[in-house]
Amino acid sequence: MKANHPHFKINPLVIAVFAGIMSSYAYAAETQVIETSVVSASILGNSEVAEVRTYQGNRSIITSEVMKKTAVRSIDTALQQVPGIKIADETGTGVLPNVSVRGLEGSRSGYTQFLLDGIPMTLAPYGHTGQSLFPASLQMVDRIDVVRGGAAVQYGPNNVGGVINLVSKPIPEQWQTSINERITFSGNSHNLYDTYISTGGALTDNFSLRFDTNILTGESFRENSDTDVQNWMLQTAWYINDRNTLEATVQYYDADTALPGALNTSAYEEDRNQSLRPNDEFAADTTRVSVKYNHVLSDLSVIDYGVVDVIAFGNKSKRNFQWDFYNKGKDTDGNLGDHWGDTTQDPTDLRTSPREFKVYGLETRTNLYIDGKITQDWIAGVRYVNEDIGYQLNQTDNVTGITTTPRDWHMDTNAMAYYASNKLGFFNDSLTFTPGVRVEDVRMTFTNIGGNYKQDNHVTEILPGLTLGYEFSDQWFTYANAQKSLRTPQISQLWPKDQTLESELSWNYEAGIRFTPTVSSNLNLALYRIDFENKIQYSRPVSQFINVGETRNQGIEVEGSFTPMALPELTLRGAYNYLDTEQLEGAFAGNELPYASNHQVSASALYDLNGVDLGLMAYYYSKSFSDLANTIEENDAGTAGQLPSYTVVNLSVASELYRQGNKALTVGFAVNNLFDNEYYFRGLDVSPAGRVPAPGRSYTLDVGYTF
Repeated sequence: MKANHPHFKINPLVIAVFAGIMSSYAYAAETQVIETSVVSASILGNSEVAEVRTYQGNRSIITSEVMKKTAVRSIDTALQQVPGIKIADETGTGVLPNVSVRGLEGSRSGYTQFLLDGIPMTLAPYGHTGQSLFPASLQMVDRIDVVRGGAAVQYGPNNVGGVINLVSKPIPEQWQTSINERITFSGNSHNLYDTYISTGGALTDNFSLRFDTNILTGESFRENSDTDVQNWMLQTAWYINDRNTLEATVQYYDADTALPGALNTSAYEEDRNQSLRPNDEFAADTTRVSVKYNHVLSDLSVIDYGVVDVIAFGNKSKRNFQWDFYNKGKDTDGNLGDHWGDTTQDPTDLRTSPREFKVYGLETRTNLYIDGKITQDWIAGVRYVNEDIGYQLNQTDNVTGITTTPRDWHMDTNAMAYYASNKLGFFNDSLTFTPGVRVEDVRMTFTNIGGNYKQDNHVTEILPGLTLGYEFSDQWFTYANAQKSLRTPQISQLWPKDQTLESELSWNYEAGIRFTPTVSSNLNLALYRIDFENKIQYSRPVSQFINVGETRNQGIEVEGSFTPMALPELTLRGAYNYLDTEQLEGAFAGNELPYASNHQVSASALYDLNGVDLGLMAYYYSKSFSDLANTIEENDAGTAGQLPSYTVVNLSVASELYRQGNKALTVGFAVNNLFDNEYYFRGLDVSPAGRVPAPGRSYTLDVGYTF
């Protein structure tokens, strides 16, 4: 694997030594326990499980306990437990997730807004929504909050697929250090090592910090899958006084991984673990900073409670893909392939796509609560985001060595967003009614440096939203919501001169009922519909992106968990999604959308056997199409053809072997894809022609020590 940027490396042993020193210092200083909690002006609250019960939309929270017991390998594989979510596992490591929500295209997770502790995780929230750099890793995440509806007013743009908030592990009240090693064995000496070290806690009565590092090295299950990922994060919390808190996070993330790519059909059937794209690779790094100031208002005459949040965030990032390219125009033997990624042909060129990002944002939001016969819970805010994106495509001739730059683009974005909502409560808040509106004012300047022209794109949209909730009792809650969402044109779509490309707009609707008889048992049923206007799609006949018109996604989601009173050691979980999609306009009107399975089922059984945690988890996805034409028979290039249904079963066993005071030793063992079921996805991104094999059976050993 050829790295195209310097690596930032620190021996994990140094971190362990540092952790021990800081731990000794903290105990020697007899640090007091910090018992301050921060309430923010966010509709998502703190993304706790208890907040789901009366949330006015469909929402799921995957806890660290559930992730551990269901033997998930990465953040994206954990999401498959949530109804309506489907992933295309390109690498087997979670480095480049392709997450689809409710049938929306999953390539680089471009239709879902990811947050990390409430901060936008996307490289550029407006001009580059695809997660072609995903600065998060499983061991540094405490829980995952998946909100499919009801949050669009506060969290935008690009929330048509909902909002997924990754919550990092909290700073412990007393100093604590954890060391964890996970090794995944995929066979043929392909081992993946996942090292996690964390140390943190209170340093004084009102100041605490946590330092985490997660390093992923080794190989996934296929050839040409060398992986090197480093994730470093420093979090601090300063509880200034009872009314003021200042939190800051600094993160450095670096990834360098080979990409095994797609296989033509005959190669897949011969050996699905091989790679025919030895030069494909991905490299990226980012430095991210965020600061959150929280102020509780006091001495308010009319307002019963108030809080103000001021949030600043920014990232400086680079990412580059490198891949083999087959130029049919250079074929001298008359053996023309059907596609530039056709692996039956020898590549004629090597392409790279370096992109650079400088993004910063500033947001202030206020939450005011007024008690009375009709309660009012106001949330209002304003946010500014600036994006500076550089986009290149370079092509090197394999014979002459000459490099050209077919694309050299740049985009500047200045975006203002204004939002306000008021949750009105009637009958002691048993009935809640929340109207809201978000206004997006986005100014984009696209520059084609090679073509020597510019074009300005000014997007102004008013995005209303309405949520309803009714609490029949402590156990029963029903909800409904409607919201309008926006996705602006992306830098990769605006290149044709004088092209007018409209923003993608959608109306999202939900209605559901939630039953919560106990803390550990619940059932949720939701109906949803997404009406897309001006859907953007790549058109091969004109070789550019165009607005193809209206599409519709609708379905039913059912999710629940159950713990029998007579057997509290057992927890049963299950989920089902029925999805119906349709293209309403264009040449393929009446067809289904690509990669949208009609049926999804997931189920798990978690059992505590005298201190030994046992977990069995399975998920199933029905067949789907891979193109707008809904082609059933696979073509020669492998760019079209129906995708098979598949079922995957995972098994896990874990136990705490030793505990004395604050010291504990844990060990776990897991088998992913227990029955070694073979299935595949259609080619993705820089390797779009052929079959991408999904991971087969693997074994994971997990050992952790906390002190």
